[in-house]
Amino acid sequence: LEEKTAEKVDPSEQNKEEDPESELREEVPVGKKRVALTFDDGPHPTNTEQILKLLDQHDAKATFFMLGNRVDFYPDIAKEVADAGHEIGNHTWSHKDLTTLGEAEMEQEFQRTNEAVVNAIGKSPTVFRPPYGARNEQVDHVIEIPAILWTIDSLDWKSHDPDQVLSIVKENIQDGSIILMHDIHAT
Repeated sequence: LEEKTAEKVDPSEQNKEEDPESELREEVPVGKKRVALTFDDGPHPTNTEQILKLLDQHDAKATFFMLGNRVDFYPDIAKEVADAGHEIGNHTWSHKDLTTLGEAEMEQEFQRTNEAVVNAIGKSPTVFRPPYGARNEQVDHVIEIPAILWTIDSLDWKSHDPDQVLSIVKENIQDGSIILMHDIHAT
């Protein structure tokens, strides 16, 4: 029976089940650069709205790593981000360095954010970004969804200069880059 079942499964369909992102890779024309745009620390009532408009104009999607306390304060904006088809990630409740916390407090930072996101958008975050990119074995043990860091820090939080942010990104970008930005800063 197992042999017959295996024979009936189309190999391309089997690969899609094992790798749900394979369909996305097939849609990108060969030779085109692919990067991930990520925004931390929101949502923000003005900046997040502006980012959503820009992403929509360019038919682009991003991942928003949201703080639970801001989702709790701006649930409608979090819902708007999700409804526009962007990925929502957990960035903890209050942006504490998780490597300095005990397991119970770490779990609370993570779970409170999950609850706020579920209350706002109706589903749990799919990915996690630890504040400051700080993680260790304990963080990885407690937080069971994928931790996504970045390959390019735009330093928008430091410079607040759009030209400098663009320069950093352009100097470092390559196929597969994950760009860190913050939707709490207008730049």
